[in-house]
Amino acid sequence: MTTIKIGNCYTARFTKADMPIRIESLEENGHWKARSLTHGRIVFVKNDSQLIRECNADDLVEYAKTVVPNRRSKRQPPTLMPVSTTETPQVARVRKVKTKRHKVQEYSLNALDAAQRVLREAKKPLTCQEIVDRAIRRKLWRTEGATPQNSLNAAMARDIKANGKESRFVKTGRGLFAAR
Repeated sequence: MTTIKIGNCYTARFTKADMPIRIESLEENGHWKARSLTHGRIVFVKNDSQLIRECNADDLVEYAKTVVPNRRSKRQPPTLMPVSTTETPQVARVRKVKTKRHKVQEYSLNALDAAQRVLREAKKPLTCQEIVDRAIRRKLWRTEGATPQNSLNAAMARDIKANGKESRFVKTGRGLFAAR
């Protein structure tokens, strides 16, 4: 490439993938700042050997048809508009995505309170897995952790160690806990 113009679209090669880009500016370090037309992110062209060729109108329309939004990027794909030879397609603006919060019911207890209630009703020592299963089944406690039985075991062991004789729990055997 002989001359690189700001605002023009080029097909550039980045790690074995060709993508359409629009040159936005020349940085102080000599790299070109560009925006990818496939996913809308900023990319940097370090030298003109990365640029394969200048895009024409047919290339831009073809790229706009094949764009699929990335699940991690909050951007919309470039809009598909009729492209004349002088215009280039614009990248859609960023849309803010609201995250959904899980509503926890008000009667939901913490792990230790739920374990105490389950053990009092059981009237016999239980393993942490049994305690967790019963607490979740009765909707006393809600968790999204991978190993809630390990977390409960550690929490009950901490409670016993910190409070001693005044703890709500007593360890009756290996992996077995009962309520006081």
